[in-house]
Amino acid sequence: MLTNPSIESLLPRAENRYVLAMLTARRARQLTAGARPTVESETPNHVSLAGEEISAGTVVYRYGKWDIVIPEHPRIIAAREAAEREARAKEEEELLEEQSRIVRQADRFSDEDIFVQTGITAEDASLIAERLIAQIEAEERKAAVEEVAAQEERTDAAADEGVEAGDEAATGAEPGEA
Repeated sequence: MLTNPSIESLLPRAENRYVLAMLTARRARQLTAGARPTVESETPNHVSLAGEEISAGTVVYRYGKWDIVIPEHPRIIAAREAAEREARAKEEEELLEEQSRIVRQADRFSDEDIFVQTGITAEDASLIAERLIAQIEAEERKAAVEEVAAQEERTDAAADEGVEAGDEAATGAEPGEA
């Protein structure tokens, strides 16, 4: 309960008791989160400190919706930044460890060992890769030719419709009549 300063002494600073309670609670939350006090006080209680700030006139109620930002205490900012740096350093360390693990694993299984394990030679693997690449390129060429043919058909169909519309206009016939 807010006793020093009393609620009655703070009422002229706010519209009503509800607004005063909300203002005091909001400022107390800001102080708890690390905001710097605007008045010198010996009280450890953030609610009482917020009341003293309201009484001194350093924290005021404003009509309407205001998003007031009070700067945080430098120690809180420094602690948060240190935690972020530590988290980034840990992520980078984990990423480097993962990359080195992959490299160690790749070194353990050289290309020749993999071919021997599967029962094919390096030349056979090279031949398989060349055939696969050739097949993919052939399919891409075929798809490109089909696309060009489809484009030409659409262009020819549009040109034919334009010619038919011109013939009908020249004869004075309604579209669709023959």
